[in-house]
Amino acid sequence: MYTATPTSVKPDSSLDRLLRCVSSGYLDDGCSCQATVPASVVSAAWARELQHAGVEEDQFFRFMWRGGAWLSYGLRDGRVRGVYCPEHSAERAGHSAERSSVGHVAVAS
Repeated sequence: MYTATPTSVKPDSSLDRLLRCVSSGYLDDGCSCQATVPASVVSAAWARELQHAGVEEDQFFRFMWRGGAWLSYGLRDGRVRGVYCPEHSAERAGHSAERSSVGHVAVAS
């Protein structure tokens, strides 16, 4: 189990782009998810992970935002690639557990 801490970043909504959940709907009858999170929130969570966890490779990580555990993929160079909203993150984890019991997800601190 993981413990993720809330993100304290207060994004300026007029300047911040939004990252939309990458769920394509293959699990939900073809409907793409409309959930979004400010890119600055995701980037700040990944920056903390890089700084405090000694990350040495690209990997998935979890972060808390507005009471939900989001999943994102962070690159060693500090960029992030895509997010899964809390609902689809949980669905993805459930489907992954059915296929394999192996997997590591880093936790944003």
